[in-house]
Amino acid sequence: MNVLEARRARHLIIRLDRGEELPAALVRALDEAEARAGWIEGVGSLEKAEVALFDQASRTYAKTRVLDGPCDVVALSGNIALQQGETSLRLSATLARESGVGLQLAAGELVWARVYGLELRVTAFDDLPLVRVFDDRTGTMQLATQSSALPALAGEPPRLAPPVHAAEPPRATPPAPAAEPPRATPPAHAAEPQRATPPAPAVEPPRAAPPAPAVEPPRAAPPAPAAELAAAPLPQRPIRPRQEDEPYPEVGDSVTHFHFGECTVISSDGERIRLRQERDGRVREVSLTMLRIEPPTVDAATGRKQFRLARKN
Repeated sequence: MNVLEARRARHLIIRLDRGEELPAALVRALDEAEARAGWIEGVGSLEKAEVALFDQASRTYAKTRVLDGPCDVVALSGNIALQQGETSLRLSATLARESGVGLQLAAGELVWARVYGLELRVTAFDDLPLVRVFDDRTGTMQLATQSSALPALAGEPPRLAPPVHAAEPPRATPPAPAAEPPRATPPAHAAEPQRATPPAPAVEPPRAAPPAPAVEPPRAAPPAPAAELAAAPLPQRPIRPRQEDEPYPEVGDSVTHFHFGECTVISSDGERIRLRQERDGRVREVSLTMLRIEPPTVDAATGRKQFRLARKN
């Protein structure tokens, strides 16, 4: 048994319009709202749908069943998590439709659907990073927290890293430059070979041994954790090209976000900005990839730029 706890949640109300497709349209909406973990409930109607049942004996999904015609959503539920760095949905539905023999019901995992009208409530868990990992015992993808999924991925890199540094000791061979004593020999100053004898202390190359601390390169091993973290939190999104003269919210500017309302920009890295909401002081992080930035206006009294961030169609 596994128990995961979320203490910070948001509630999103999402409406999908006629002709939009599941799950693609819902994934886009969730990415815009920065909701990467959560639970879904919904009601409405579909124009067409495909559902499938999981066969525990063969540990595979049976052939999808197509409902080619109008049907009502009696129940719809599911969850959101990251799978291989991308937003992943698992939706289960019970659908009803009229047929020549009366009312028919179909249920299973909702593979695809074309919407007639659908309303959803999403409870987003902002402090619970959920991922999907393969469960050998059932042959299905199961929910887990990002931290618990990392150890399995992080185990192998350390084993590979040490051998790499072990090969580096040849760098200790450079003490060969001790061959430079020949430069001391050039002093062909005849009888002074006695001075040449002092080079015997050149046996001090053992001092060259201290370079052994150069074995400290193993400190380079720590970057391995960086690789682990890279597999973790957020998917690397494609960088959105921007023209030099394209308006862009900077720190201190005022922003009106289509969902969060009036905000002030408190930090920016070129692709993502952090906003502080005027109404309650909460801080939000927003990706501009999926938003349309409208040309700014300037407040005559304060001189602050005012931007409007709208949903990109």
